[in-house]
This record gives sequence, structure tokens and C-alpha cells, in this order.
Amino acid sequence: MRKVYVQEAGKHDLRSNIGIHLKKMNIIREYYLLLTLLACSAVSEKAPGLEWASSVSPMKRLANQLSFNYGPRNVRPRLRHSDPVELVMYFSPSILSEFVEQTQILAIQGVLFMGWVDEFLTWDPQHHDNINVMSMRSKDIWMPDITVYERLGTGTAVVNLFEPYLIVNSTGYVEMYQLVDLTVYCRLNMNKFPFDVQRCRMKFTSFTYDSDQFILRYANTTAANQSIFRVNGVWRFRGFSANEVEVKYACCPNPFGEIHYEFVLARIGDFYVFSIWIPSILLSILELTVFLVHPDSGEKVSLSVNNVLAFILFQQIVLENMPNIGEDPPILVVYFSAMIALSCGSVLSSVIVLRIYHHDPSTPVPGFLKCLTFGKNPARGSDVVVSRAVVTVSGNLTHSDTSPSNSRRKGSSNRGEGIQGSDPSLLEVNRITWNRVALGLDKLCLVVAVLIMVGTGLYCCLKFQQ
Repeated sequence: MRKVYVQEAGKHDLRSNIGIHLKKMNIIREYYLLLTLLACSAVSEKAPGLEWASSVSPMKRLANQLSFNYGPRNVRPRLRHSDPVELVMYFSPSILSEFVEQTQILAIQGVLFMGWVDEFLTWDPQHHDNINVMSMRSKDIWMPDITVYERLGTGTAVVNLFEPYLIVNSTGYVEMYQLVDLTVYCRLNMNKFPFDVQRCRMKFTSFTYDSDQFILRYANTTAANQSIFRVNGVWRFRGFSANEVEVKYACCPNPFGEIHYEFVLARIGDFYVFSIWIPSILLSILELTVFLVHPDSGEKVSLSVNNVLAFILFQQIVLENMPNIGEDPPILVVYFSAMIALSCGSVLSSVIVLRIYHHDPSTPVPGFLKCLTFGKNPARGSDVVVSRAVVTVSGNLTHSDTSPSNSRRKGSSNRGEGIQGSDPSLLEVNRITWNRVALGLDKLCLVVAVLIMVGTGLYCCLKFQQ
């Protein structure tokens, strides 16, 4: 009996152990089942074919479905790879950020629009709660590689203030509106400064795709042709033009489609009129007064030199705001160069006039210079009345009769030897003649200066009218 009892006790312990193991297995099974359900739930949020939870919005479900099915972003969005992508675009400038004229750099801000059809982004609105339009990030889909040939610096062609979002409709048409800041090279024509009109050109094109893979069109719409430019006080926006062209490059067998923009900017030159033009004209008029100043004043040369320095100063102020362009110099610089040359001529003429005016009266005036007296001969036109004087000749004191008859007689007798002598009336005649020659030369220089100034002014006016 004892043996049978022991066997029954062992069977009872075995059954209890088996029960404990079965309970543990059930717990583990339930744990794995729970993990499987959680995993299926996580997969269902990513897989578009699975049933979604009711808390997910239809818009989010559609966005995840399009992103999951899109594939690589470097592939052109065409179901048939031979079909080209047609892109329409426009650039509408709004703010002239900076225009560095010395380096010919233009920084302009505006709105860039691009639109194209992406065949990988189509859906049926009836299957997605009648959703026709949605937005997507630009980094999630294919983007055209539009660049500007005239841009300066490295990196992307545009500097985005924010990541652009795209507007996509159910047919796959994608629209992008982006605020961009372009820094480009603009060749300046400073010939009519400060009334110049600058034409800055920019070429938009794809750097990778030729015309067989990519067709670039200008969006000739009301929004594209609308001017939203703000006047900045220095430049006035006159408008722009856009042309579609195809350019064949030597590197590639097929041409590339390009859109050529030309922006017309007119300078508001009122500031330069009052700060440069009017003072330079007044200085030019002041230059003529140099020839009207009497040689006895002692200020003739100093006035001429001051005018030269003033014109050089104004020329340097103008040149600081201009690029170093060798061809077609500005009309204002030509005017300043002519006035500086005239001022230098006035200094030279003033020195010559003073030299003649204060010439030694013991030397008679040459015959070819007497024409500058304009027929006024002091010996013939009027009698020279000089009181008796004592003249020193060769260390001896002699008394001379200064009557007109004696003056003419003694002057004729000593004409071949120079004035050796002793007749102060002839010295006075020569002095007056030299003075009149100097004054006549001053008048002649005044006429020449007026002609040069008028000719320069007419030349500048004609050049501005062209």
C-alpha cells in the first residue's frame, strides 16, 4: 500500500508542474500576440494598402500614400521617359536690395513662380474624400534645376528665406511660389550719368536637361506681367521683357531652352543735379571771370588755380561712384576734362598776360604783338603828358624835355639802338603799349574760352539727347 501511495503522489506533482508550464506558455503566447498586434498597427500607419485608424485625416493619409509611392527624386516625373517635362515660369521683381556700381553687382528680390505636371502625383478625388488640392514639401518630390547664368557666388542660385511648399492638384499639376534674392552681374552704361538708364539681363535655364527632356516656357499671365517693384529713392523701375529662346552650345548635341529677362532701371538724378551739375556750371562761369580780372589786382593766377582744384575735386567725387569702364566714358567726365583743360589754359594765359603786362618798358613792343592793341596806339591816339623828370643814364644825371615833339624826335633817332636813354616819354609809351597788348590778349583768351565752353555745352546736350 505504501508503494502505491508513493506512485500516486509522484503523478500528482507531475500534473501540477505541467499545469504551471502551460500557464507560463499561455502568458508568453498572449504577450507575443500583443506584440504582433502592435507591429501590425505600426505597419498599417505606413502601408497605404492597409486599413487606417479612424483618427488619421484623409489629407494626411493621401500625403503619406503619395510620398510612399513616389520613389527616387532624381527621376523626371514622366511615366514614359521619352516625354519631356514642360515647365512654365516667371520672375516678378519687388525690391532692389543693392546696386554696387563700382563692381556692377545687382541684388534684386522678387517672387519666382514655376509650374509643371508631375505624373507621379495623381489621385482620384472620389477615393480620398473629394480632396483636389494639397501641399507638399519641395524636398519630397522632383524639382527642376533652374539656375541663372549671371548669378555671382557659389551654392544655390537662389537664397530661400524659408523652405518652399508646393501646391499639387489631383491631375499632378505642381505650382511653386518662392521668395528669392538674386545677386547677379549687370553691365552698366554710365554714358549719360546721372540720367542713365540701365538694362540688366538675366538668363533662366536648366543646367542639366536639354530641349528633348525639358521645355521651358514663359508664363505670360497677368500675374507675370504685373509690376510690384518698390521705388527705393535711387532707381525707378521702368519695366521688363521676357523672351523664350533656344541656344545651341558646343558641348551638347541638343539646344537648351532659356528665358531671357531684361530689367530696365532709370536713375533718379535729382540729387546729382543739385550736388554736381549746377555747381560745375557755376564754376565754369566763374572760370570766365579770370579773364576779366585786371592784372594789377594780384589775384588773377590764384583764382585760376582755385578753379582747377575745384574741377579736379568734383571729377574725383563723380569717379568714385562709377565703375572703371574704358569704353564710352560718361558725358559728365568729358565735360569735367574739358573744363579742367580750360582752367589749366587760363592759368597759363594769366601767367603770360602778367608777364607781358609787367614787361620792361625799355624794350619796344614787337610788331606782331601790336595787333593785340586793336589799333590803339598811345603814341598816335593821344599825347602823353609827362612832367619833367630826372633820368639816370650811365651814371650821369641829365635833364630831358618830355614834350610830345621831342619824344617823337628822340624816339626816331634811337630806334635802331634800343632806348639808351634819356627819354621817359618813350618809356611811358612802351609801358602803355605792353599793358594794352596784355589786356588785348586777355580779351582774346576770354573769347576763346567762351567758344570752348559753349561748344562743350552743346556737345554734352547733343549727347544727352541721343
